[in-house]
Amino acid sequence: MKAIKTLILLAIIVVAAGGAWVYLAPQLMPEAGPDSAMPGRSAGAPAGMGAPSGAPRSAMGGGMMGGGRPVPVNVAKVHKEVFADHIEAIGTASANESITVTVRVQGIIRAINFEDGAFVTKGTEIAAIDAGEQDARLDVELANLDEQRKELERIRGLYKTSNVSQSRLDSSIAAVRKAEANVEAARARVADYRITAPFDGILGTRKVSVGALVTPGTVITTLDDVSVIKLDFAVPENFLSSLRPGLDIEATAAAYPGELFKGEVIAVDSRVDVVTRTVAIRAAIPNADGRLKPGMLMVVDLIKDRQMSLMVPEEALVPEEDHHFVYLVTADDVAERVLVSIGRRRVGSVEVLEGLNEGDLVVIEGTQSLRPKAKVNVMNKDQISQSVPSANILRPGPEPS
Repeated sequence: MKAIKTLILLAIIVVAAGGAWVYLAPQLMPEAGPDSAMPGRSAGAPAGMGAPSGAPRSAMGGGMMGGGRPVPVNVAKVHKEVFADHIEAIGTASANESITVTVRVQGIIRAINFEDGAFVTKGTEIAAIDAGEQDARLDVELANLDEQRKELERIRGLYKTSNVSQSRLDSSIAAVRKAEANVEAARARVADYRITAPFDGILGTRKVSVGALVTPGTVITTLDDVSVIKLDFAVPENFLSSLRPGLDIEATAAAYPGELFKGEVIAVDSRVDVVTRTVAIRAAIPNADGRLKPGMLMVVDLIKDRQMSLMVPEEALVPEEDHHFVYLVTADDVAERVLVSIGRRRVGSVEVLEGLNEGDLVVIEGTQSLRPKAKVNVMNKDQISQSVPSANILRPGPEPS
């Protein structure tokens, strides 16, 4: 029993001596020299502590790569391009001039003088109705006019020799004028039996045949002037202040996918529709090749407020609260953080109102690794002009706190 107590006492002494050694040994050991420093920490530093805060750190922040290498980035050049607001609408195409060709009198079709889809010029006879009776009446009136004119010449000769009175001469002059009017009326009636084109255009399909009996209003065919296509569409009234004749439009048609047809606004309606709260717009699109047809449905892109603007890719923007920044690459390949004011957007790019100049280089890839004043390595330098404007310095006002 006494031996067991002795062993326990010795064990306690050994444990206490070991603990004292662990605690006192570092203080009793002589100061280590430079060669005795442990890897990863300075000489004399306690175990588990890293390098002092002033020592170089690999793979840490600060806008530099390990070993102080420049940050690899891709840049884009700030450039000017035409920027405009766009309003989309659905429009219906119509011909510049369009009529349905009908007859004005009753009769038998004597001739059809066109082929379906033919182009005709103004004044071309399209069809003719048998006008035998009217032709005969015209001949009668022409003969009467000739007789009255001869009588007038005889009366004038007698008047000069004082053999007839002034009233007789006046009556003869009036008779000639009446005969002339009767001839014009007869010619007009004959003209009603000839259907002619009132303007240049393309005829549609014919609706009657030779020998058919027609009455006033019978449709012969259609005539369309499609050298210019009118496009009617409507836009919301809140755009009314910016609508005016002369605005450019671009339109697409399902029949020609991927193709743009350009024109301009020629009229803005004087009233706003009280039901839809829209205003009617009419645009004109040149159609010399005749591919656009009246009645086609077209998607209209109305272009307004067209102007030259500074543009940068969307990837260049670094948002921070209510502000936007970009990293500007200076001539000595240093990244400067610049506060910019942005305007309108479109797919892939943003309008810059303040903060940049045309030709500036802005970072579009690698902004996450950058900090102000960081050195950069432009990876796409071959694709960017080597001349960097001297204005590439930090220009905007102070950054928000």
